Amino acid sequence: MNTKIKSGLIALAVAAAAVTTLNFDAKSVNKNKTTRLYYTYNLSTPTGATNPSNWTLQTSPGSSCGIPGSIPCKVSFESTEYTDITAYLDAQHFTSDAEVAFGPGVITKD
Repeated sequence: MNTKIKSGLIALAVAAAAVTTLNFDAKSVNKNKTTRLYYTYNLSTPTGATNPSNWTLQTSPGSSCGIPGSIPCKVSFESTEYTDITAYLDAQHFTSDAEVAFGPGVITKD
């Protein structure tokens, strides 16, 4: 009887170790997952481009912006680089709204 109990406890310990290992692996995979974020600029003039409330999060890249010009149209970046549009705009240290159109990852419109 003692042998059966010991064998059962060993099997239980092995199963618990396997489940714990799989759980840690799943957490590390999710932690490193990168998502591409897309934001569209809501206004038709560059004035207000540094204000995060003038940008809308999109679920996909969206449609074309038309003819390139001096007005921001959309921007995309990896979630590991910037968490949202506020973090993006803050990190660029734009000194004017007009500069946003030439920021990294920004596509412009006419």
